[in-house]
Amino acid sequence: MSKFGILKKLVLVVLSLSILVTGCGQSQSAIKEQTKSTEAIKKIRIGLSPDEDSAAVLLKYQQFVSYLSKKTGLQVEPFVGADYTAVVEALNSGQLDVAWFGPSEYVLATDVVKSGVEAFPSAVQAEGTVPYRSIFITRTDSQINGLADMSGKSIAFTDPASTSGHIFGRYSLVQQGYKPDEYFKQLIYSGSHDACLLAVKNKQVDVAVISSRKLPGFIKSGIVAENEIKTVFESVEIPEDPITYRKDLPQDVKDKLKAAFFDSTGELATSLEGTGFAKFNSADDKSYDLVRKAFEVSGLKPKL
Repeated sequence: MSKFGILKKLVLVVLSLSILVTGCGQSQSAIKEQTKSTEAIKKIRIGLSPDEDSAAVLLKYQQFVSYLSKKTGLQVEPFVGADYTAVVEALNSGQLDVAWFGPSEYVLATDVVKSGVEAFPSAVQAEGTVPYRSIFITRTDSQINGLADMSGKSIAFTDPASTSGHIFGRYSLVQQGYKPDEYFKQLIYSGSHDACLLAVKNKQVDVAVISSRKLPGFIKSGIVAENEIKTVFESVEIPEDPITYRKDLPQDVKDKLKAAFFDSTGELATSLEGTGFAKFNSADDKSYDLVRKAFEVSGLKPKL
């Protein structure tokens, strides 16, 4: 064989070895990086919907957040979005790992979160609490006693992405044959359920749509007196809140979260006192098809 042939063969061997070594190095690096990504997660950020003033939301869930930290061995940090879609956006951008969603936010998240989301439990209301519905409220001295009396009136919804504060309220109106954007002289979004309630109480609007399960707490806290407000219409019952995590979380982190949420001891129940919830059940995506129907019938589309 010529010197040129031998040299060429040596070059090919060297290149082959180089590629092999590089490939092995990348595989080992990828394995190390995957292991590191799991071991490096020491903190979990959980998003909470701003259905009330953010300080009130943080206070209400403080005990539950502490329980999650203790049970998972991770530092759990709560986040309350500026609005409902802010929690979805934070999950989509990787700034959040877990989110306690309302049903409509969950439907939105399934459409827009690039890494994918998975609802692993749903929140079960505490015994004795009212069923989850949209309710139309007005002042007790108002002449409004049903949807038919609301023509030409002003109405406040909470947030465009709110399940009980908007989606199912609008769904109810359309089901009853009313076109919300034409039926009312003014339609506003107040930002939260307590703000909606105050808008009615202070005569800024004639009607407001809020969550049925929020009203008892508002009365108890003194935001409004029971004799100041009346409920004039209720929607169909709404599916339970889903708790969701990003699908790309390491499996061991998911397992820790599941163990905490499905804990059968009294510790979990104690941590939920004051939230209106008692425990968690398994979540099923099909349960939220009613929410998808509410969007469709109302002529709305889940979007950021």
